[in-house]
Amino acid sequence: MQDKLDQYYASVLSNAENGTHATVDDHDESSDEEKLDELMNELDKELDEDHEFLSAYRSERLQELSDHLKQVKKNVEDDGYGNLQCIDNEADAIDICTKTNRVVIHFELETFGKCQYMNEKLKNLAIRHLTTRFIKVNVQTCPFLVNKLNIKVLPFVVGYKNGLEKVRYVGFSKLGNDPNGFDIRRLEQSLASSGVIQSTFQRRKWPSGHTRPFNSINDSGSETGSDLDI
Repeated sequence: MQDKLDQYYASVLSNAENGTHATVDDHDESSDEEKLDELMNELDKELDEDHEFLSAYRSERLQELSDHLKQVKKNVEDDGYGNLQCIDNEADAIDICTKTNRVVIHFELETFGKCQYMNEKLKNLAIRHLTTRFIKVNVQTCPFLVNKLNIKVLPFVVGYKNGLEKVRYVGFSKLGNDPNGFDIRRLEQSLASSGVIQSTFQRRKWPSGHTRPFNSINDSGSETGSDLDI
């Protein structure tokens, strides 16, 4: 099942980049809806073959998958999900953070090496998690947010869910003991634990190794949950 979902995600991203709207096969003349129906039929067969899958939940699971795939397609084609988007206007950044269901925002300086390192990690996560919007904004263009969030150390990353702050990262301190880098799995698991990225339909696991998820707390040690309060 994961292979089929991965194929769908990759196709949606590729077609968005090329400005097309086919889903699974660019050379197939059938509509997007027909392609999605074909994929759902294949997933239905796989669930039917899974003897451990409780039949009572089968229809519900298929509906969840269908809704998820439709939302992924809309997110990528209409709102640019799947990329780390650069937002130039502070008002736009505030609007996205307050109105988007799930968003990760990186306050950066392009000339700072650690910010570029963080950007690469976020780009990889953006491709994998197509129901979360990943954006970056230059701290020099958003004085209100810099003051509001008390940004003094970079990189500075905040995860929001339904307009509420769920987790923040100041530098790399919450992501391991290395001051110069971190394992992307720690960031991914932390964001999933905080609810900023969805783990239900998470794509294939990272290569070998496992990092224990940890609770979403802010840098003062308390649980996060404050809104942007704008």
